[in-house]
Amino acid sequence: MLLVIFLQVFLFNHINLWGYAVPLLGVMVLFRLPLNVGCIGSMCVAFATGVVLDAFSNTPGVAAGAMTATAFVQYYMLRAMVPKDAVEDAVPDRHLLGYYKYFWYMAILMAVHHLLYFVLEAFSFFNLADLALRFAGSYVLSLLLAWALEMLRPAKAQ
Repeated sequence: MLLVIFLQVFLFNHINLWGYAVPLLGVMVLFRLPLNVGCIGSMCVAFATGVVLDAFSNTPGVAAGAMTATAFVQYYMLRAMVPKDAVEDAVPDRHLLGYYKYFWYMAILMAVHHLLYFVLEAFSFFNLADLALRFAGSYVLSLLLAWALEMLRPAKAQ
């Protein structure tokens, strides 16, 4: 978790491709929270992570709001996607859910996070084309980087 925050603050916040695409990988903290954390626990972790990201990114409340709402969605997604026979303290990953389901889990959570992040940041629908370009560019870049980072994780010991 600290590594993701560190990378977001000191590396990814300084990447801005074509003026639109900024990788927002702070949401990856939520991807690997254990199942037994629960809805309130994951929302607390998300809020704390968002506050730290906001403090270093000069986006007061934007990351905290987007992360907290994403954690709420994540809880219900996991209830629907995780096998019923999974152990209580299992961590959602590509081995527990399978590659296909885990990719969609990441893609949906990242879409929710990015959409809320950019809507809260703009706080207006006045320039909808700019908002859509920033969302789409950042979403694609973030999803590709997140999937690449997930594939770098070592295989789970059997």
